[in-house]
Amino acid sequence: MDINFWEVVWVVFGAALFAAYLAFLFIVLVDIFRNESLSGWSRAIWVVLLVLLPFLAALAYLFAHGQTMVLRNTRGTRPDPGAATAPVSHDPTAQVASAHDLLRQGAITQEEYERLKRHALEQAPGPLPTDPASHPPAG
Repeated sequence: MDINFWEVVWVVFGAALFAAYLAFLFIVLVDIFRNESLSGWSRAIWVVLLVLLPFLAALAYLFAHGQTMVLRNTRGTRPDPGAATAPVSHDPTAQVASAHDLLRQGAITQEEYERLKRHALEQAPGPLPTDPASHPPAG
C-alpha cells in the first residue's frame, strides 16, 4: 500500500471541513434553543429539519435568524468575575459602595476591597471625611 502525500493532504483537509461543518451544526442547534422568539413547535420543526436536511436547514436558519444570533451571542458573553476593577463612577462614595457590593457577592476578596476603597478615597477631591482639617473647631 503506497500512500501519496497529496492523499494525506486531502484527508486532513476533508477532516477539517467535516469538523467545521459539525461545529456549524452545533452552533445552530444551540441557538435554536437559546432563541426566545421561537415557540416549542417551531424549535421542534427546526430540529427535525436539521436531522433530515442538515446543511440546507442550517443555512435556512442562518438566513432567517442570523442577525439575532449575533445579538444573542454578544448578550451571552459576561466579563470574568475574577477581573474586578475599580468602579467607573467619579463619586468616591459610589465607588466604595460598588466595591462593597462586589465584596458581599464574593466577586472580590477583602484585600481587593480595601485596595479599591483606598484608591477611591485617594481620588476624591478635597479633604477626606476623616481629616481633622475638614471639621471646623468647636467654640
